Amino acid sequence: MSGVLFHEQTARQRIAALADAGSFVELLAPPERITSPYLAQLGIPVSFDDGIVIGHAKIGGKKVYLAAQVGQFVGGAVGEIHGAKLTGLFKAAARDRVPCILLVESGGVRLHEGSAGEIAIAETMRAIFECRALKIPTIAVIATDIGAYGGIGILSTCCDHRIMTEHGRLGISGPIVIEKWMGKKAYNSADRALVWKTSGGKTKYLLGDADALVHDAPEAVRDALTKLIGKSKPVNLGSVKARQKELQNRLKRFGATDDPNAVWKGMGVRNIEAASLASGPEFAALAKRGK
Repeated sequence: MSGVLFHEQTARQRIAALADAGSFVELLAPPERITSPYLAQLGIPVSFDDGIVIGHAKIGGKKVYLAAQVGQFVGGAVGEIHGAKLTGLFKAAARDRVPCILLVESGGVRLHEGSAGEIAIAETMRAIFECRALKIPTIAVIATDIGAYGGIGILSTCCDHRIMTEHGRLGISGPIVIEKWMGKKAYNSADRALVWKTSGGKTKYLLGDADALVHDAPEAVRDALTKLIGKSKPVNLGSVKARQKELQNRLKRFGATDDPNAVWKGMGVRNIEAASLASGPEFAALAKRGK
């Protein structure tokens, strides 16, 4: 490993680290000055890429469409322009029969833009399923502390594959939102061990919500992408029913527990302390062996 941490890189650095050298071409780049029509009215600074970088590149010589969310801008939250860029990218992937990769870093929909953000999520979801119906691989990479929550959490699970690191988090509601609704006694958002064992990459890998759990390094993410970039999963009534059955079984097994360690044990992890300290791939090996 190079020593560069993937979760510490900016959106454009991540794209540069994953794409073949010099192959990335950005679409709707900052010089085009396409910004949110709402934030300025609210006195909130805008960003000339509206918090998402999109374009096409090659990975291992294979053309892909790429989007990378900018967590430093309003937490990577989705607004009208941000969402339109994302929708358009998946539609272009469907049109050109090219795999599409989303580097996720978002807490969900931008509350400042209300319905516009929610509509964008719905439109992007449709575009993802258009790709999947054509057997065009769609991959979400979830590798930062901001994670994939809200509408973006839903979009991530709509993709064929999810690659996570132990830094990544995936869920519907973020830790602070859960604490506000349920109270600190039920869920303390400041308890990092609880948060990561609830929605972190290790737990999501255990439960089958992540296809790969990799080191927090660009080359590890790139290697996982090259293995999945040509693979699609069927999306039809049969696959939906099978997934629903999986979730029903999960609820039956773990719905009454409030201890994430019990979930780990129930999934075959015997040494909780060792597994907690293990790196992503080490953890995957422990979990696979059921130790």
